[in-house]
Amino acid sequence: MKNLYPYFSQNPLDRLDQVRADKKEFDRLLDDSNSLFLVFDDANIIVDEVNKKYLFSQDIFENYDVNKEEIVLLGSFEGITYFAFTLKDELKKDLSKIPLRESVNLDFINEDKFGILAQGASVLNWHNSHKFCSSCGASTSLTKAGWRRDCDVCKTEHFPRVDSVVIMLVTFGEYCLLGRGVNFKEGRYSCLAGFVESGESLEEAAKRELFEEAGIEGYDVEYVASQPWPFPSTLMIGMRMKAKSQELNLDPHEIADAIWVHKDEIKDVLSNKKTSTFTIPDKIAIARNLLEVWIEEK
Repeated sequence: MKNLYPYFSQNPLDRLDQVRADKKEFDRLLDDSNSLFLVFDDANIIVDEVNKKYLFSQDIFENYDVNKEEIVLLGSFEGITYFAFTLKDELKKDLSKIPLRESVNLDFINEDKFGILAQGASVLNWHNSHKFCSSCGASTSLTKAGWRRDCDVCKTEHFPRVDSVVIMLVTFGEYCLLGRGVNFKEGRYSCLAGFVESGESLEEAAKRELFEEAGIEGYDVEYVASQPWPFPSTLMIGMRMKAKSQELNLDPHEIADAIWVHKDEIKDVLSNKKTSTFTIPDKIAIARNLLEVWIEEK
């Protein structure tokens, strides 16, 4: 399969790991007039739609109450340093909240910057959900430019974590397997997926998830591509594998339905033919990328 570049996977930043522990240098960059800031509110990115702006200068500190101790350093690119923070203030009329999923449709955000959005959203979500120490329960404080939280009492150091998920294009000849999760809307199907467990390789996880969800044994498992998925903070790991049979035995707690779909049917869905009886994920999902590449194969 050719190389894939899924949405959110392109991030041009130098993450400046060597700067994170240098408070003096961090402060210098923070005060630099060329620095730019991504602003979030939970799963939303804050933008200025009128002026087509999603990156803000230091002027935003004058208009909103920003806790500078909670600002995260993302990295630098072409002489500009990027930061991110969460804003809880009520927005003035010039700004609005856009769900991160929908931000990819804004014409003023280039696709090669989507990875920066994913980075900022994921690490801020981790901070918002890890304000207390998992060892002793005390409060934690942001350190190392936003890439660590330290317990205020027992001094345990906590680092941002990403959950790994395998998502599998499962094929049997000219057919592929698509499933509808129990929480999917009617008619929406996608590649099967599941979290990687402790002590498990990606290949083992893919085969296990296929058998658990569909009752099918898989083989010839291959890694294809990966995608940061900031909803809230996972790494989608695209895999390719073959099925030993087409006989399904679904786990009703996970999968509401599953279908074997011929390659020509996938082509019809991707071309939006009205005869299609099901839909697949939107352009931002790696599942769609896996299917797009598969139908191009001879």
